[in-house]
Amino acid sequence: MRTVPASLSLCLYAVSAVLLGGAGLAACGQGSSPEPPFAPFDNGAGSSTGSSGSSGSSGTGSFGTGAGSTGAGSGSGGGAGAVDGAQAEPPPAPSDEDAGAPPAFTCEGLDSSQPVVLYLSADDSNSMSSPVHVRELLRSGRAPEPWQVRTYEFLNYYRIDYAPPDEGELRVEPQIEPGEEAGSYALQIGVRSYDPPSPRRPIAVTFVLDTSGSMDGEPMAREKATVRAVAASLSEGDVVNMVTWNTQNSVILSGHVVDGPDDPALLAAADALSASGGTDLESGLRVGYQLAQEHFEEGRINRVILVSDGGANVGVTSEELIALHAEDADQEAIYLVGVGTGPALGYNDVLMDAVTDKGRGAYVYLDDEDEAFHMFRDRFAEVMEVAARGVQVELTMPWYFKMEKFYGEEYSTNPEEVEPQHLAPGDAMIFSQLVRGCDPGVINDEDTLTVRARWQTPLTHEAKEVSREATLAELAAGSKEQLVKGKAIVAYAEALKAGTSEALHAAREQVIAANAGGDPELDEIAELIPLHPLY
Repeated sequence: MRTVPASLSLCLYAVSAVLLGGAGLAACGQGSSPEPPFAPFDNGAGSSTGSSGSSGSSGTGSFGTGAGSTGAGSGSGGGAGAVDGAQAEPPPAPSDEDAGAPPAFTCEGLDSSQPVVLYLSADDSNSMSSPVHVRELLRSGRAPEPWQVRTYEFLNYYRIDYAPPDEGELRVEPQIEPGEEAGSYALQIGVRSYDPPSPRRPIAVTFVLDTSGSMDGEPMAREKATVRAVAASLSEGDVVNMVTWNTQNSVILSGHVVDGPDDPALLAAADALSASGGTDLESGLRVGYQLAQEHFEEGRINRVILVSDGGANVGVTSEELIALHAEDADQEAIYLVGVGTGPALGYNDVLMDAVTDKGRGAYVYLDDEDEAFHMFRDRFAEVMEVAARGVQVELTMPWYFKMEKFYGEEYSTNPEEVEPQHLAPGDAMIFSQLVRGCDPGVINDEDTLTVRARWQTPLTHEAKEVSREATLAELAAGSKEQLVKGKAIVAYAEALKAGTSEALHAAREQVIAANAGGDPELDEIAELIPLHPLY
């Protein structure tokens, strides 16, 4: 164990004085159509102005023919550098007749000797909250606001299964299918980690629990369920800390060593939670991180779990505080897992999304108590553990392709502009995109597409790399099972953003068509879509 150095304590108090725009989330969360304090993610298209070129000879081939369908998408854009998801929803695209319409994508000026190389990010914090928040809204008869629907989180939450690699390794799996228009293709990339080892590493968990008055009722029930679900997943020797916060903070457990699953002291602490008073998130997080540091041990999984209804006032921010710990390069960092408790109507997830991006941990939302056990018992390793640190995904395409639509968080021709991600065991990063050729006639099915993943091992920081290269013909003839489900998930999310009867009906038809094997997640999506008020 170790204590907090004096220099770190000074840093903690210093960052507590920094103000972050976006204060007053409680007020922002009121009303039926709250606007986000900052520009929300746009899952629309984007194309960067990086190098474009070729990985093979020009000419025609059988790959350019065929019919198919792509997931629904929205928008297109350009500009150098990273195309970032955290941008406001763009205005409607101008027609071709408009003076400001962008020029058509042609082969003129492209260098056929240089491939297109892009660096991709699905999501910096493995966020999975949006689809569950949306599910609760739909089941209550409400339509989600477009900015509440983050397509990449739907791809994180719903499981798209790929075969696991050997322990300690990653597997990359590109899949491609011709689109509706000649020269366009749906491309999905899965980066799969190895299955969780058994037994897992010991863990030190620090709960930072919102007990302010707004947590009364269903949010408090979900918070208690979170603690109970984690308790069910712990093993003898694991360490638990707990601090509650409202106007003040109270340390409930410090360095408590559990005797196994469902530790009585931890369950009693959960039962005793109650809601009252105002909020002081910064103070609660500061004490929580101090506890995590005091009980830090090399070789353990070290996690802070922040549970809140999203109504906390972040006028005194903790973003810098979180980053100070999560970006520690000398050890496996103390990552933050965010848990949103709702309820859906009026819930504003800006706080939780922001702090988990900084804290580099998962962000989940609970629409009922069962969801707590789904995430913290059934998917415990996926939410809490790290199999690969700093995963960077590189896509190399023939010179004639461009990124037409990208359903991840960001991509760029510059690797320094895309944040590497951590990947949990038993999990997969899913990159869904639509690519287009400058001319269907130049697409050659013998040209190659390469996906490369680089990462570091979680404890030793050993650099590793894996790649998969295949011709377009090989990819076109390959399996489509995961791609079909991914496209259905994207169509669902994009239809929710469109919010029209036509889009919702089309998405449901695509989901049903994709569900030949009775997938329970696709069954759920097919049941949710008709609950939209505009279906």
